[in-house]
Amino acid sequence: MEVTSLTLSSYEMMLFFLMSVIFLTAVAQLYAPRFTVFGFILILASLGFVVLTGVTGDLEMISVLLFTAGVVLMILELFVVGAVLGILGALMVMGSFLLIGENISRMAVFLAISLILTAIEWVIVVKFFKKKIPLFRNVILTDSTSKEAGYSSHDDRSHLVGQNALTLTPLRPSGIIVFDGKRIDAVSEGAFIEKDREVTIIFVEGTRVVVRTL
Repeated sequence: MEVTSLTLSSYEMMLFFLMSVIFLTAVAQLYAPRFTVFGFILILASLGFVVLTGVTGDLEMISVLLFTAGVVLMILELFVVGAVLGILGALMVMGSFLLIGENISRMAVFLAISLILTAIEWVIVVKFFKKKIPLFRNVILTDSTSKEAGYSSHDDRSHLVGQNALTLTPLRPSGIIVFDGKRIDAVSEGAFIEKDREVTIIFVEGTRVVVRTL
């Protein structure tokens, strides 16, 4: 049996503390406009977690691989439409924590509490402080092309508002609909819409057509 300088209870408390700090500072840094003290603390906490579990022999290569792959998938999710990569990446990261050491139930409790604290932090950041992920400002076009902004279109589709159409392809959220025999590029109101579903056109701005299911 390996001997450590920490008692078991102190070791468990340190694992829980570092795990919570990693999750909490990751969310705080994600919503920060630039690299901040939260990012610095996140790096230190991650290194501390690796060193602590490595010294005690609890850290295994499978945990490292899962964590690394999960983080990569969550980063890719920021640039890919859909939530599959993000969900898979999050599950891989959580799984990497569960596989540390031999006491999975202990790590599961630590992980659950850390996630609850992180969820509370996320609600406060988004709902009360109205924060948005700064990266989205660089990859999403937010400029308005409305008539009030001085834009006009040779293909005015404002008359389509209120009309029903059929999805020719799945909308994830963008795709193609068919109205009066014509193919039209469209975007769902937010949710995924399957192929061959009847939709109604609720909003048109320039060439942007927004639909929702009936």
